[in-house]
Amino acid sequence: MRRTGNYGSMEDPDFKIPRMESIENSEISEWYRDKTVFLTGGTGFMGKVLVEKLLRSCPVKKIFLLVRPKKGADIRQRIDDMLNYKLFDKLKANRPEFLDKLYPVRGDITMEGLGLSEEDEAKLAAEVHVVFHVAATINFQEPIRVAVSMNMLGTKRVVNLAKKMSKLEALVHVSTAYCNCHLQETYEELYPAPLDPARLIQLTEWFDDDILESITPQLVAPRPNTYTFTKALAEHILVNDAEGRIPFSIIRPSIVCGAWREPEPGWVDNMFAFTGLLVGMGKGVLRTLYIKQGIKLDFIPVDVPINLMIVAAYNTAKKKFVTDSGIPIFCCSTGYQQPLTIEDLNDHLKDTVRVIPQEHPIWFPDGSAKTNKTLHTIHLYIANVIPAYIADFICKILGKKQIAVKLCNKMTKAINALEYFMLRDWTFHNENVQGLWAALSPADQQMFHFNVGDLDWGHYIDRYQRGCKKFILKESTSDEALERAHKNMNKMLWVHRILQFVLMYCAWCLVSSDISVTCLSTLFNELVKWFALYPLDTIDDNSSAPSTPALPEEGLLSS
Repeated sequence: MRRTGNYGSMEDPDFKIPRMESIENSEISEWYRDKTVFLTGGTGFMGKVLVEKLLRSCPVKKIFLLVRPKKGADIRQRIDDMLNYKLFDKLKANRPEFLDKLYPVRGDITMEGLGLSEEDEAKLAAEVHVVFHVAATINFQEPIRVAVSMNMLGTKRVVNLAKKMSKLEALVHVSTAYCNCHLQETYEELYPAPLDPARLIQLTEWFDDDILESITPQLVAPRPNTYTFTKALAEHILVNDAEGRIPFSIIRPSIVCGAWREPEPGWVDNMFAFTGLLVGMGKGVLRTLYIKQGIKLDFIPVDVPINLMIVAAYNTAKKKFVTDSGIPIFCCSTGYQQPLTIEDLNDHLKDTVRVIPQEHPIWFPDGSAKTNKTLHTIHLYIANVIPAYIADFICKILGKKQIAVKLCNKMTKAINALEYFMLRDWTFHNENVQGLWAALSPADQQMFHFNVGDLDWGHYIDRYQRGCKKFILKESTSDEALERAHKNMNKMLWVHRILQFVLMYCAWCLVSSDISVTCLSTLFNELVKWFALYPLDTIDDNSSAPSTPALPEEGLLSS
């Protein structure tokens, strides 16, 4: 065990969250003073963290949020709902007036002109200094037409609007480190487009959904899905349309996970990616994981790319650091500086879910990693899917809430989405990120920390587990609550071991029963007779005897 006592407290003498410097000491914060920001994707996971960080650490004048109205909620209601997240609690308590800087704008990145009214477009064109384009579909299985509309045309529409902004100083576009995932090693540069973006847009206009679906695998190959394919082409749209016209930077985060340091360690609002692993394993639902040994995983805490984005906008305008390639691309990843192997992740997960247990696990957290897909699938159904249905059936009889199947489905969806990325090894070079970090003053480094070189994976996963308990499962993380959870966990361990013993005893009884002994003896005798009739040294692979066809040599040996 890495830790003893205090049940994995986040307070550690060797791992202190740095005290935030005052805004006046930060050159970057001062640069943002009285700036107006326009943000797409502001109600998403990364968008919420970016809004909170800008309001807390940058004296901006306004933040315009492009918000799409949903059924039963107008844009103002959606912003109010967003502000109800615990993410904004400290900001509301300490600086409530800052929330008045948020201005929702009705629009949609899938619509021409972003769906903006003439009045809103004119206001944005006249006032905005900085644009953060975060909005995208991250559904790996999105139909190609939808992915093109959101990821490619959405980028084109944002660039077209940015060209009209008279005060624009920087546009920051969020891409993905996996946009060139067909390459095992990538650098912070623009790679050749797999297809002319204009041609792909034309295809989506000409063909119906059935034809597009049938040709999608050929279109996106060798990339695995429409997400990575369209994000790669979106970079080319940005460069082709913006280069020489508007100042821009591209950020390529890897798999974005819960917060490392801010706004609160472990903050997360969804069950995607790493979160599904932690919740599934902690609940005792995840009992098998399909892996490839030695693979480096690339998870990035959400506050790292957010801080990098804020700094990149400043750098785009001030040119403190100039990239060698000419196109400012920053790969925000951990694998190059602070790699996490699949074996390390497995050890950390087993450790963390037992040191910081969840309050009401369905079963004792246990399991194993598999390198064989068939064994993994069999174990998944035996240990996860079938028991989940049985557990919900029992809960239904007892009149209790049925959550096992729901958790199992969410966990399986998250794991399946990660599978492609957990079975392959990439090296994402991030020299530009390191160079930008080195160009910052100590005050700016502390205010906008994005150096993953001092990331401790064990402590981070502890914080993440606490975040899952607090923000996803709505459980207490106090020492008293963890004490109760540990007692419950110990009880479940006894039940788990007793059940294992009972199952082993039943299996032994089955194997040693008279019927089993008779069957095994008969099988053994038949094998002896068969080998007596057909000795190994007389078997000819080329034999063509019609009565008894010869078996291949390796078949005999394996039998």
